[in-house]
Amino acid sequence: MLVVIAIIVGIVSYNYSAEQTRQKGFIFGNDLEKIQTDVKDLQTLFYSKQEQYEEEAITRDELFRYYEKHIIDFKEIISRYNNLDIPESFESAVNLLKLSSETQLDSDIQYIEWMKTGEESYKVRSDSQYQQALEYEMAGLVQYYSAKTGLQP
Repeated sequence: MLVVIAIIVGIVSYNYSAEQTRQKGFIFGNDLEKIQTDVKDLQTLFYSKQEQYEEEAITRDELFRYYEKHIIDFKEIISRYNNLDIPESFESAVNLLKLSSETQLDSDIQYIEWMKTGEESYKVRSDSQYQQALEYEMAGLVQYYSAKTGLQP
């Protein structure tokens, strides 16, 4: 009888542990997706404001006030990576996605300096960092889906 009880307790414990792990992974995935969506939305607005300025729908002062807010908002979003409860197999993916966001922010800062000064070297650095951010993001997504499926890239 004790053996049967021990087996039942073992099965229940295993199922509970598996369910807890699944829930933790689900929450992590949702939190990470929200960060990535917020970064994408912020970038869409960043380029939209530039278009509005070019179409003379907003003034230069309005554009630069928006840029100040953009940098603050972007830093806040990036800080949310630090609050994720990251399963071990996803750590490299999250590190790459965070690095992508940080590099994108650096690109935006260089772009803003180009807009302020007209100095072409800022635009060149912005473009270079933008490309690097895309590469980090692609590598991060590959790592993420590899970890999710249990395959190694």
